Amino acid sequence: MFLVSFSFIMKSFLISLSAILLLASGSLAQSKKAEDKCKALDPKAIELIGQYKELREKRRRLPQGEFDKDLQADDGSLSRVLSELGVLLGHPPQTKQIIQTCLGEPDAVKNQRQMKPLLGIYERELKKAGRKVPEKNNREYLIYFWRGWHDFIFFISEDGMIVDHGWWFAYE
Repeated sequence: MFLVSFSFIMKSFLISLSAILLLASGSLAQSKKAEDKCKALDPKAIELIGQYKELREKRRRLPQGEFDKDLQADDGSLSRVLSELGVLLGHPPQTKQIIQTCLGEPDAVKNQRQMKPLLGIYERELKKAGRKVPEKNNREYLIYFWRGWHDFIFFISEDGMIVDHGWWFAYE
């Protein structure tokens, strides 16, 4: 009796473990494909992504209230790197998955309704440039902080495709 129960438990365990490993390998394969797409980006973008990750980590370790020119100044490295990444990655054929895989998870993600009060500068700059980005209702905004909620870049995703990017500046 004990031998039959033990055998049944082991079979159930092995089947469950196999299913978990199979599912995990599928997500690892997807992650590997996304990482490969990061490596396939423009060499300048790859270099900037590396710089961004270093600066982002440095910003996370910076004690509250301490000033760091590279991270917080208008002409600092983080501002420059984010601006250049916006130009290189803030349009098709880039995807939400590539942005998140290459840059890391966004500091925030907002929908169209949540972002509406923050889009004035972006919309004004589009008009000044004579550009129009057709708008869909299912937009998602991937937000990467420069100086927290005071200044940040956002990548606009529609159905997983990056359609544009923009900036929010508090001008404080």
